Amino acid sequence: MVGDPKLPIAELRSVFRMGSIDISRVSAERVYEPVASASSGIWRVRVGRRSAILKLVAHSDDGHPNWRSGQDPTHWYYWRREVLAYETGLLQSLPGGLRAPTCLLVSPRDDGSVALWLEDLQGPPATIWPLDRYETAARHLGQTQGAFLTGSVLPDYEWLSRNWLRSYLRQRDGDVHLVDQAQLWEHPRIASWFPKPPIERLQAMRHDQTLLLGALDELPRTLCHLDLHPANLFADSQGSTIAIDWAFVGVGAIGEDAGNLVPDAVLDFHVDPVRIDDLYETVTNGYAAGLRDAGWQGPDSAARLGMAATIAAKYAWIGPAILRAVVDNEEQLNRRPIDESLKWWAPTVRFLLDRADEARALAAGSG
Repeated sequence: MVGDPKLPIAELRSVFRMGSIDISRVSAERVYEPVASASSGIWRVRVGRRSAILKLVAHSDDGHPNWRSGQDPTHWYYWRREVLAYETGLLQSLPGGLRAPTCLLVSPRDDGSVALWLEDLQGPPATIWPLDRYETAARHLGQTQGAFLTGSVLPDYEWLSRNWLRSYLRQRDGDVHLVDQAQLWEHPRIASWFPKPPIERLQAMRHDQTLLLGALDELPRTLCHLDLHPANLFADSQGSTIAIDWAFVGVGAIGEDAGNLVPDAVLDFHVDPVRIDDLYETVTNGYAAGLRDAGWQGPDSAARLGMAATIAAKYAWIGPAILRAVVDNEEQLNRRPIDESLKWWAPTVRFLLDRADEARALAAGSG
């Protein structure tokens, strides 16, 4: 087959387990336009009625500066991390109800890239789930992460990410100073959502980032996905939850992944912001139940602290990002018309501030 992507016959034979390939029956459809630089593209490849997902992975210095890969195995976005997670069998042996897609082939290519051939998932993504399926997924996550607290050996590969959240946050501070500028909050678009600007609470949330990260450091460690977003989660027909895109996989605190899931579901327009508190409680309860399923006997407050501290620390940039988009007269925010996006993003700020308050209280109590 000619064109992008290249589909070597040897790879097709191995993936589809066919001695010969009729090239006229092969097609490739791009299914995702990557933002992160280590992913060159993702395609659904069909041979007749059969299909598989091809993900091409390669280091690149191009793309958005927030998402550029590194060549050092300890880099927060080491370009080969997901490849190694499959090659070592780590992702094929996850305990509990969470699993990764079946890896069909890992094939290094002459240009330095690596072709990851993966199972083509057929179940519904979390982008269209009802809230009760989020609870099930959170329970599966808790079962898997709880297993590493109660008996399963936590892997110690050099290439697993560590201190991932700190590395992420270093790239998100550029607009934090906007919060302090009272006149910006008088802009009609901003004032309509924030008649009483939460300047002091936003300042406190950012100021306490060190405290929040320190609280996460004190929590039990487990294996984390670190990009648990609705677009990265699928349900399967056997009742399991499948997580894709393990490029950041590493060691982190209990609650980090569960916490990440809640704001992302709203900020990327999958769960209505009026349901964000319901979603938070739903995920919290499911995650705690999963930890108990795995035999973990620690306090539920520890997992809740992990969630609240992650949310408050990681998303402190949302308020400044809203201000930046409005004062720069941007037509879009997060790839949607700005007024539409504000309907989702502005109400989320209150939720983030409440989580900061919760995290402080929980951290004080645990001390």
